[in-house]
Amino acid sequence: MKLLAPITLATLGVILAAVTGSRSAVAEENDAFPAGDLFPDKIALHIGAFSVFDSATSLTANGVQTGLGTTIDFERDLDGDTKLTTPFFDAFYRFNDRHRIELGAFQLDRKGNQSITREITFRNRTFTASAEVTSRIENTFYKVAYAYSFYHLDKVELAISAGFNVLDYEAELRGSGERFAETASTTAPMPIFGFRMDYSVTPRLTTRVRTDSFYFDFQDEIRGSLLELQIGAEYRLLDNLAIGGSLSRLAIDVEVNDDDLNGTVKDLYRGFRLYGALYF
Repeated sequence: MKLLAPITLATLGVILAAVTGSRSAVAEENDAFPAGDLFPDKIALHIGAFSVFDSATSLTANGVQTGLGTTIDFERDLDGDTKLTTPFFDAFYRFNDRHRIELGAFQLDRKGNQSITREITFRNRTFTASAEVTSRIENTFYKVAYAYSFYHLDKVELAISAGFNVLDYEAELRGSGERFAETASTTAPMPIFGFRMDYSVTPRLTTRVRTDSFYFDFQDEIRGSLLELQIGAEYRLLDNLAIGGSLSRLAIDVEVNDDDLNGTVKDLYRGFRLYGALYF
């Protein structure tokens, strides 16, 4: 399924040398992709790990019976995890040099357990000071987007993208020995707009920049913003196999007003991604 690259004079020279038994020419060909072949791939699969080394979360969940909820600092009030490592998946399907569809998914699952030092109201439950509270925040992202390459040369590709990032968010608090937890959750499809830049430093080494962002306000039910930034590099081990990594920053600030979550969520994650990639 791989797109055939334009055959250049250099490539023809390599082929001719191989036919005539020139080992040096064959070795040279193995060390570099054909000229003009920076983006030859129709399908890409990226599978790896997202390691978060710093995170910060605050949230409120109002209740019908209790009224305004407490603004909870997940790390300070509930001793929530600030570090975690989770798998992630990215893929794209390229129709031609300028058009492609992108997919992605990952989940951030964090836990906490602590005897709280102040009274906390979460939805329809108030936890008194000194109560032992077990907590969990599960944040799942699904992305689908279309990307258009408006600038595309041998070494550089610049693209803009538009699509949806579906945020599936759930937070729960449970008192010590309690069977049932107090839960607040929401599923929010959010429009995102992004920018992509790939630059070929060498035929095998490519630097990458990715951004996705949005500001959304839908009928007073959900409003807020998202910003994701990735800066990294990728190295081709073989024509169809690569390894890569990037620094990543993800910030979410939303206000939700529905039956399952009436409140606010502010998340910040900083970390890095390591992955393997297959190209076809």
